[in-house]
Amino acid sequence: MYQIKSVAQTALAKKLGGVPVFHDGTLQSIQIHPEAIYLGIEILSDNNPRLKKNTLVHLKLNQPHRFSFATKEIEKGLFTIHDLDIRKEAALLQMRLESIDGTTSYVVFESIELSE
Repeated sequence: MYQIKSVAQTALAKKLGGVPVFHDGTLQSIQIHPEAIYLGIEILSDNNPRLKKNTLVHLKLNQPHRFSFATKEIEKGLFTIHDLDIRKEAALLQMRLESIDGTTSYVVFESIELSE
């Protein structure tokens, strides 16, 4: 899922003993600022054996270059995540979020921070 070392080096990944799995989690919030995009994602303990309960995780995507968010129907949160993938794109990072309804959102940015 994750193609970059910087995600595994975050404080949350170190605390959990590995990168959390975002499959079937829900995107709860998006805040867009010129210097960063903040995402609040609830990750499910069912898919993360290291978690005792569902956990709200905050992703800070620093220095966004471009982004697109899309959703069809809102059931719980902004949408339910089918797949979250972060890859290196030249000197930047690209996060792709696919919802269970098939819509795809993305953000191209410079660095990432994960926290609870």
